[in-house]
Amino acid sequence: MIRYLVLAALFVLSLITYIDRAAISSAKQAIGSALLLDDQAMGAVFSAFALGYAIAQIPAGWFADRLGPRLMLTCVVTLWSVFTALTGAATGLWSLLAIRFAFGIAEAGAFPGAARALYSWLPSAERGRAHGILFPAHASAPRLHFP
Repeated sequence: MIRYLVLAALFVLSLITYIDRAAISSAKQAIGSALLLDDQAMGAVFSAFALGYAIAQIPAGWFADRLGPRLMLTCVVTLWSVFTALTGAATGLWSLLAIRFAFGIAEAGAFPGAARALYSWLPSAERGRAHGILFPAHASAPRLHFP
């Protein structure tokens, strides 16, 4: 029974990571206007997240293996929550780039941590199905648009 609660929690975590990522695109106009950023600058902001995320994926997997999924995911959620809040405190392009880059690094640990949790909590015969449950949220959420 516990393993199904773990799977449900990881599904919610997966969904939140993508909603969190997509939300800034809905605020693009407001952020751009407030910080005097054009489309090119906002593209750099979006790319800063992706770069931080890509760079941190392998180290995040290593940390998930060393620290364990519970501690890793606790750190990941705490850090990305801090950087989400700091996004609103950005004063210009450079601070927003730095915050979004750090946010990408922080969020990069979500899926390696989730994979490690599945490995730790589920028998091998159930892991493929569990990943199949997590990754539809992973694949579909970037298409979300918030008015």
